[in-house]
Amino acid sequence: MRGIAGVALALLAWGLGSATATAAAGDGETLERIRSRGVVSCGVRSGVGGISFTDSQGHLDGFLVDVCRAYAAATLGNAQAIRVVRLPDKPQEFEPVEKHDVDVALTTTTWTFSREVSFDVEFLLPLLYDGQGFAMLTDGTPPPLDRLGPQTVCVKSFTTTVRNLEDHIRQADRPWTVRTFKTFDEALQAFLAHECGLITTDRIVLLTSLSGYRTAGLGVYIYPEVISREPLTPYVARGDRQWYDIARWVLHAMILAEAKGVTAADMQSGRLPDDPELDQMLGHGGGVSKALGLPEDWAVQVLAQVGNYGELFERNLAKPYGMERGFNRPWSQGGLLYAPPFR
Repeated sequence: MRGIAGVALALLAWGLGSATATAAAGDGETLERIRSRGVVSCGVRSGVGGISFTDSQGHLDGFLVDVCRAYAAATLGNAQAIRVVRLPDKPQEFEPVEKHDVDVALTTTTWTFSREVSFDVEFLLPLLYDGQGFAMLTDGTPPPLDRLGPQTVCVKSFTTTVRNLEDHIRQADRPWTVRTFKTFDEALQAFLAHECGLITTDRIVLLTSLSGYRTAGLGVYIYPEVISREPLTPYVARGDRQWYDIARWVLHAMILAEAKGVTAADMQSGRLPDDPELDQMLGHGGGVSKALGLPEDWAVQVLAQVGNYGELFERNLAKPYGMERGFNRPWSQGGLLYAPPFR
């Protein structure tokens, strides 16, 4: 028992015992707050092209902002009823959710064991499956990673990326030096100034962040290899089971709709396939959505106003950046996106 108590005290000393310091939301309280204020409050980190970025008019947009709109469509019937809040960098990123300052965090945060057990949050389901990659400035095709000589690698601090990099250097015996930065933008600027031979982060972030430089003719090579699994996953505060269920099943609805071939245009025109499971999801079965505290047509609103998962990916990532789907395809097409049955 003394050993267990010692571990608990150590977690508190490291700032990992936040669950004891934050009052949990009661079941149903989050939905009540959303309806009372008239908007869904979503936490994001801006500056990631296609994911969550500031457009030319100063508004936040992107794949994850569209997910916020989906939550607003489901809960309020209006996809534009959102408030987007910029989250602080790690390790303070989790605090606004724990304190209920935002309803859901929509970030490129990796779902890990330590984050799930150490913070007062519940991870939902991976929205983007990614892996940690590397980029190099070069006019040609550089040597493979395992043949590179001594390198300085730019990386953002307080991330799983740093630990993955350090583990990789040790396990593969790379002659590399790690240089950390407080923000990814600082790491990127140092990389572009040739202060580092390599930069590393999630491949999605590399592709979107370096897209403009590649278009401008700057020789940027993004290695195909990845050294980690990165399930990028939104999360909510622990303790409100109703909101946790809503937050997950909205995502499942968008995933299942794509697998069924149902688009926003189909919803708006009423051209829908004869499919019992789809009927159930769209509220034609009756009564299923009462446990969520939502109207029976919540999925109709999500799909008609925002679209299915594939439509979000296409307009935010594939079309502007040429990003391939990879694992981010429905299970029926060989991907990892899989929705439980709507029964």
